[in-house]
Parts: sequence; C-alpha cells; structure tokens
Amino acid sequence: MLAHRSSERLLMARVAGVCARGLAPLDLLARVASLVRPHVPYVAAGWILVDPDTLLMNGVYAEHVPRELHLLLIECELTEDDFTKFYDLARTGVGAASLSAATNGELTRSTRWSRIYQPHGYGDELRAVFASGNAVWGHVCLTRATDDPWFGAGEVDLLARICPHVGNGIRTSLALAGAPDDGGEAGPGFVVLTDDGRVESVSPEARNWLGPVEDESLATTIVLHQVAQQVRALAEGCTGGPVAMARVRARSGDWVVVRGARIGSDAGPSGRTALVLERASRSDVAPLLLRQRKLTRREQEVTRLMLAGLPTSEIAGELFISPETLRGHVKAVFAKLDVSSRPELAALLSHQPVVHPDTTVS
Repeated sequence: MLAHRSSERLLMARVAGVCARGLAPLDLLARVASLVRPHVPYVAAGWILVDPDTLLMNGVYAEHVPRELHLLLIECELTEDDFTKFYDLARTGVGAASLSAATNGELTRSTRWSRIYQPHGYGDELRAVFASGNAVWGHVCLTRATDDPWFGAGEVDLLARICPHVGNGIRTSLALAGAPDDGGEAGPGFVVLTDDGRVESVSPEARNWLGPVEDESLATTIVLHQVAQQVRALAEGCTGGPVAMARVRARSGDWVVVRGARIGSDAGPSGRTALVLERASRSDVAPLLLRQRKLTRREQEVTRLMLAGLPTSEIAGELFISPETLRGHVKAVFAKLDVSSRPELAALLSHQPVVHPDTTVS
C-alpha cells in the first residue's frame, strides 16, 4: 500500500512538472498520456482540446483510435443521450467518471457502448475533463478491451486529481501563445522572471495592474515570485502539490489571476518563468467570496449544487438532508451573500468578469 501511494505521488509530481513547462497543448497531452498509461492502463485513448465557450473539440492526441471510430463517437456525443457525456461532467463539476460505475455495471445501458464500443471490441471507458478558472480546456477518454477489468475507483480518483494540473497547463500554454482571453476586454499581462528573481520583461497590462514590478518592497508583486517559485518546483518534480496559480487584488480594484510556466530550453537553475496575468472572472473569486462571507462547508456545498442547476429535491437527496433543513441552508446562503434568488446568486458568482467603472491606472 505504501509503495502504491508513493508511486501515485511520483506520478502527480511528474504530471505537475510537465504541465508547468509551457509546452504546446498537444505536446503537453502527449507527455501526460505517456506518464498516465502505466498507472491507469488502457488500449485506446483520445486526449482532446476544446473551445472553452462551446466545449467543441479543436485538437486531439489520439492513441490507437481509427478515424472512423472518432467520427462515430463525435456524432454520438452531439446527437444522443448517454451516460458521462463530457458536457455533463463539465456542468456538474465531476472531474472523472467511469462508464461501468455510471451504468451500475450495465454497460449495455450506454448508447455509445452498444453502438460503437461493443462492436469494436472495447469494454469499460474512463472520462475526465481538464478545467481551469471554472472553464473546461480539454478532456480525455480512455478505453479498455472487452476482456480487461473495469476501471477501479482508485484509478478514477487518480485521473481526477491530475485534471487540474492539465487544465491549468493548457490554459497557460494558450495564453503564452497569444490566445484570446475570456476575462473581459483587457488582454492578459505578461512578466518574465529569471530564476534569481530578476524581471526580464513586463507588459504594460501587468504594470497597470500591479505597479512597478521591480519594486524592492515586493508590496504588490510578491505574488509573481511566489507563483514563479511554485512553477519551478513543479517543473523540477519537487512537488505534486497545487497548480501554480494565485489571485491578487490589483491597484484598480480588480481581482487578477496569476499563472505561470517555464519557457525556453533551459529548465535548469538559470531558467526563466513566464507569468500570465488575467482579469479574474467572478467564478475565479467566488471561493474567496464564500470564505469572506463565512459560509459553512455545508452552505458552500448547497451553493455549488444550486449553481449547477439542480432542483431542490435533488440537492436534498444529494446531501442526504430533509427539504426543511435544505431551506434553512438556502436562507442562510442568501442572507450571507445578500441575494434573494437563484438568478441573483448565479449573477454574483457567474463567469462574467469583475468589472469596475474605471479600471485605468494613471
């Protein structure tokens, strides 16, 4: 058991390191696949990039998936009701799920299994979504052969724990490549730091948000060095800890999310780290708001399920509480967040940017 846990920790550290290196998205997925495969064996897979606004696929690293099968799966995903569809996993915030567990061991209940997988000799399927900043940037579909054992709960959990690193890696890679930002009119800001803490380059947007980044006091820019250090630790395999991301209040009053990745060919002690600064969406700062308003753990669970669109009866069932108890939690949530309805709650904690009347810093 100890050896197994040690192996999983090593995998997490290696995946975190790959995701912190600023690789092109498809290269990142290929590297992650090679690391995951020995721990979660499979015979075929699609490691997929998606448009975060539409969840439509826009890139794939495929392993042993014939073109015909790809097209059939795409058609089924978009036109048929089924279990563990990527859209549903993204909507409900489920990191990963196996088809065998979702169907209670009756794979024939799945349309895609009956129509596609079974005729082609496949058995169980494991899916996961790569989310970052409350948006989905990609997903993965692993399949096993008919005679292979089904994916176990431990394998599902392991893949789910990997997902935040992959999502953050894809998002950061796209931002470094100049991808359009989803955080409002202002584009992302950039800072490049050397490993001795020297500022090599900085964009005007970064200066507008944080002020002089060469400030000796580090009053508002310590976040850059903190995130950069975590990036280096992840990239060098020192830790499998949390993704290299932090939120900071800008001089304008906006919340800004800082993410980073290693750049250049030198990954050694004299390397460089690129930091991407994006205006936070409300969903980025929602966890901070919930903690600031002192929501209990149960009230946070209720809030999450309300935002997922679940009706009251389903929320009560999900949390194993009575409708009367649930109403008390909802009332407390509304009071603490100063809202009076679900639409107001959704607006407060939505994906929309936190916009202030004047964000220009002179």
